[in-house]
Amino acid sequence: MLDFGDRRIMGCSRTDLERWVRELTGLQDRSFLADRLDLSDTGIPVCLVVRELAPRRIGLVSFAQLELWFDYPPGQADAARDWIRRFDRHTQRGGG
Repeated sequence: MLDFGDRRIMGCSRTDLERWVRELTGLQDRSFLADRLDLSDTGIPVCLVVRELAPRRIGLVSFAQLELWFDYPPGQADAARDWIRRFDRHTQRGGG
């Protein structure tokens, strides 16, 4: 699988992203505080940091967009990237 690095532009809302994290982790009590969703206290060494972008427009249709960074301690990069790969597989839709 390709390594997409630690930054994404995702066509989703914060609510979508929170739902996907809950589905993947089973943690039902997680939501963004300001622009961060910190999972580090759960054994997952990752904090998701988002910035809302202007909606993407394709003709008359518009889609919410987020810029997403994965923040993690350098010493836990392997564990963090393993989780990020699982996150990527979980959020892939339709292509194939």
